[in-house]
Amino acid sequence: MDPQGLLEQPAQRAGDGTWFRALPQRMIAAWNSGDGAAFAAGFSEQADFVAFEGTHLKGRTEIAAFHQQVFDGVAKGSRLSGGPKFVRFLRPDVAVLHSEVKVTLPGADGPTLSRDSMQLFVGAQAAGEWRAEALLNARRLTMEQQLFADDFESLPAQGQQQVRDLVESLKAAAARSH
Repeated sequence: MDPQGLLEQPAQRAGDGTWFRALPQRMIAAWNSGDGAAFAAGFSEQADFVAFEGTHLKGRTEIAAFHQQVFDGVAKGSRLSGGPKFVRFLRPDVAVLHSEVKVTLPGADGPTLSRDSMQLFVGAQAAGEWRAEALLNARRLTMEQQLFADDFESLPAQGQQQVRDLVESLKAAAARSH
């Protein structure tokens, strides 16, 4: 049974879809506990993982090590929320899953919209076990955000530095007013 309508699959594969649909939730739980090995546990030994900024990780071991470093450093204390949008079986042993994730930074009241991501997983069943073989993690950007980034990149280095300085001064002023 699929009360949310997230699975597009014949009934005889419901258990497979349930496992695969739960993968993003297990990864979110592992992120929130800062556990790189648990984050990578659902991937095959030879899986491909492309991070939001283009880093290509190869295999469960590399996925785990990279994410542990992230959890211990730049993402320490951040929280994820989200989940699957759909699972579609391409064959009885191959499925595609689309998921979305929101990031709440440490000290923030809620998700930071510029950190919203969507993932596309490819999963395969081998020897009776489902594993993620690939994941593409992409940030969600509005057209306005993309156009701003294009405009920023078109500035000479001095202009880009002026924009950075202006943003820092605006952040400092906002912090003082709170």
